[in-house]
Parts: sequence; C-alpha cells; structure tokens
Amino acid sequence: MFDLYGGGWTFAWVGPRQHEDWRRDVAAVMALKVTDPRRWKSVNYAPEINENRSGTGSPFMPWSPEQLGESLYEIGRRSAAQLLVALKGEFFQAAGIRDFESRKESLFKSSEEILSRFDPDSLFFTNASEAYGNRDADLLNPDTEWSCLSVYTTDCGLVVVSDAEVGVFWAFFED
Repeated sequence: MFDLYGGGWTFAWVGPRQHEDWRRDVAAVMALKVTDPRRWKSVNYAPEINENRSGTGSPFMPWSPEQLGESLYEIGRRSAAQLLVALKGEFFQAAGIRDFESRKESLFKSSEEILSRFDPDSLFFTNASEAYGNRDADLLNPDTEWSCLSVYTTDCGLVVVSDAEVGVFWAFFED
C-alpha cells in the first residue's frame, strides 16, 4: 500500500458501512468522524493550507450525502485499479510517476491489494468527469476535469463501497 500512499498529498481512510445510503458513510469518512473497523492504518498526508476552508481538520469540504452523489460517477473495478495507481502521479496521471514503466507491476500489485480488502460485489466511484457515463473509462492517464470535493484547488479520488465498509482514496493539488 505504501507504494501508492507513502507520502505526497494523499488520503486513504476506511470506515464502517452503517447506513442504507452509503453516501452518509462516505461523508463521515471524509469528515474524519469514523475509524477503520479493522484498525488498518489510515493516511492523511494532506497539508494544511493558509485558510482551512472546511472548518475542520479534514481535507474535504463538508458535503451532504446528496451533494456527494452529484459529484461521483460509478466505474468498474479495472478503472478503479488504474485510478489508484494514477493518483500517485502528478496531475493524477501514471505518466507523471517517476520510473513508472519499471514500477508499473509493483504499483498495480499495491492497487489490487487495496481493492482486495473489499468484497467482489463492491461499487466504485470517482469524481473524474471522464467516467461520467463510462464505467470502463481508462483512468491511468485521464485527460479530464474533476468535481473537486476538497479544500484544495484540484483533487481526484476513488470511493469504494461494500456491504460492510466504505473507503476513500484521494490525492490533492494546490496551485
């Protein structure tokens, strides 16, 4: 996992699934109101900015479940695995990862390890507009826009929803 989340402006947090409407659980994870039910290490490497526009220690703006649903697009597992890798790169592209070709296998192994935590029937969502209407979008080097959910000027991420847990995996950029 630390191949993908060993520093940089990243966030990786999992919380319990407690509501029928999974968006409520995702909002709780983003607000740092829950802990990982398996006690895995959570990562919040999002640096403070001059003005914390969220009003909390969270890198995310306070979102209602309805607002989250409008900003997230469903994707397939392959796209989710690609996105976890791409989030490590500059501007959320694998092409921006130093020595990507020589590290590709290791990075995808880490991506699959993260996704294996969640059951096979899990759902995956992203804020990358390239996924709007295309569950199988190629998200390794997306040429896209993002519905930003954080206090930063640009962000991109993956939400994973299973029957028992929700995960939020995100990267940020401030220009």
